[in-house]
Amino acid sequence: MTLLKPGSLPWLLRHELRLALRTRKVGPWAWAALILGVLFLHGVGVLSAFGFAKIRISPEAVQLIFGGAAIFAVAVMLAGAMQLTVNAFYTRGDMDLLLSSPLPARTIMPVRLLAVAITIMSGTVLTTAAFMNTGAVIVSGRWLVGYVSLPAVALLATTLSFLMVLGLVRLLGPRRARTVAQVIGGVIGIGAAVAAQIPNMNSTADSATRRQNYAEMAAFSDHPMAEPVRWLGAAITGEPIPLAILLVLSLGGFAACTLLLGPLFVRSVNAAAGTDATPRKRKTDGKPVALKVRGATSAVLWKEWRLILRDPSLLTQVASILLIAVPVALPTLGKTIDTATGEALAFAWLSVVPVAGLLSGALVWLALVAEDAPDLLGTAPVPARRLLADRLLAAALPALVPSTLIWLYIAPSAPWSALVLWLSTILGIALFLLLDIRQSPVTGGRKAFQKRYQGNLVALFAEMLLAFAMFGLAIVLVQFLPPLWAVPLLLLGNAVAVGCLILPARKEY
Repeated sequence: MTLLKPGSLPWLLRHELRLALRTRKVGPWAWAALILGVLFLHGVGVLSAFGFAKIRISPEAVQLIFGGAAIFAVAVMLAGAMQLTVNAFYTRGDMDLLLSSPLPARTIMPVRLLAVAITIMSGTVLTTAAFMNTGAVIVSGRWLVGYVSLPAVALLATTLSFLMVLGLVRLLGPRRARTVAQVIGGVIGIGAAVAAQIPNMNSTADSATRRQNYAEMAAFSDHPMAEPVRWLGAAITGEPIPLAILLVLSLGGFAACTLLLGPLFVRSVNAAAGTDATPRKRKTDGKPVALKVRGATSAVLWKEWRLILRDPSLLTQVASILLIAVPVALPTLGKTIDTATGEALAFAWLSVVPVAGLLSGALVWLALVAEDAPDLLGTAPVPARRLLADRLLAAALPALVPSTLIWLYIAPSAPWSALVLWLSTILGIALFLLLDIRQSPVTGGRKAFQKRYQGNLVALFAEMLLAFAMFGLAIVLVQFLPPLWAVPLLLLGNAVAVGCLILPARKEY
């Protein structure tokens, strides 16, 4: 028990990990789904290991393949690490308490970053463990080296995220750095997903063109620029010297950054706390502020949108939902479908339907479930049903208006398809509103937007299922059902969905 004495690094690290587990409350169904997912991955790993054992490729090619996979893993880990680093040091709001405690300041920084590294490492190891285990049994025991190399990569990604966040703080200041770091993390994550789809982007090419493209990609292995990728692959696959260098870089870089740059980062955290506590003064130029009188609907709309626009980090989190369409739409670029009316429609446009629903669902969670002053709204001199309708409209319009402009854009070339997809978008938005207003609130209100699924994984699975269902419904209606049948059915569905939203009395809102 000497290693876990109060105030020591292992003691504080155990507290951080317990806190992370405590905030992720899951029920027995979630654990059952996790176990089934792990077993399914092991089944896929068995098939992959048998297939890999039959392939005869050179060690250099294997190293290049694993090096490319490692670069993708570093990008994904770096995106998550930047988000977690910002949350750990700026969003949680307990750094001033820790720094004023008897704990030595030199242990706070390494513990927080180690907790970030373990968090991003756990997801990657959990996903790849099935392939490493089955590969070790079927192909070679050398596959188990991934349990050493992947944590080293996670530690290296955490160190890079720490340096990037610290650089942003020094360059832009604490307030702006938090928002920019979140944006950069999201862009890196989406960029990695886009890069993984590059081989599938030219989906309309014939087989000969595809073989030529893959041959050109394979010829890149002889380029000098591929040498770092091959070296990283050699470290991942357990070559002694590259693996030793990777371990030295990850462990040594982490230790050097936390020891040498830790005090500078602590000062930036203190500066961020002081910056956030400073009230913003509105410039009036000595003139009295005029009170703008708006109608009830416009006042509610402006209130909901202004609360999001006022918080850059919240705006970034909401806007990141739109990036979901990028990795979904890119593999379908160049693909077209023949509609029931004989019109040619780009397949990528169909992703607008589920993305609009996901965006409206997130906004209705902010407007109704995470409302910070429900009692104040309850005492407003406005009928409850009208207030509910206005808040639903505030959640629906940011998704409905851009999608309507998209369907107007394709209407000249495919008018019937545009009409069917527009009605499908409205139906999807209404169904997502119905689903998400029933979510349970979380501690922290709007600030806890990223934690809205903690302890409520059923809602997350329901959203994903509804998104896939709306995507499939759009395909079926456009490709197989004539507009004479599709339009009345969608009008009826929209009427029922909107009626279920507005007509029942919802006293809780």
